[in-house]
Amino acid sequence: MRPEDSYNIVTITNINMDTFIPLGITPAEVLANALRESGLINNETRINEYTPVELCSSFLEKKSNYQQLTKLGNILVKNKVITLQELKDALAEQSRDPQKKLGNILIENGACTKHDIERCIKSQNQIRDDIQKLDDYEDKISMLRKRLSRGKDARDKL
Repeated sequence: MRPEDSYNIVTITNINMDTFIPLGITPAEVLANALRESGLINNETRINEYTPVELCSSFLEKKSNYQQLTKLGNILVKNKVITLQELKDALAEQSRDPQKKLGNILIENGACTKHDIERCIKSQNQIRDDIQKLDDYEDKISMLRKRLSRGKDARDKL
């Protein structure tokens, strides 16, 4: 590397990762997504030897997987309250009678208790809160990009 290129190298420490830890998102993925949303990357950009495209894809995949976990049935199976087969049976019954709630079907079938459902709904709400925090973060990045774009347009006119 040439000495004049050293201004392009940055070390960042102590990023607030509280919102992202439950999703399994890494600091590099957060930075890549923020830089992409801000319009600050190019074809030569690398973060820990990865391209921002690779890191952003991983970021979005983890977010999507986490959103899947908000489904009550997935939470119940993950917490070993019910089996995957019990979930499939309950979902099949629900598809025949869409007015019935999944939790009620599982309770009626003896797969779990009302207490189990309430506990998992509490967990579901926490996951959804985490996703909302992530969406709020992405909104902030989008606003930053708009501000940067307006500043660039103003400078271009000069």
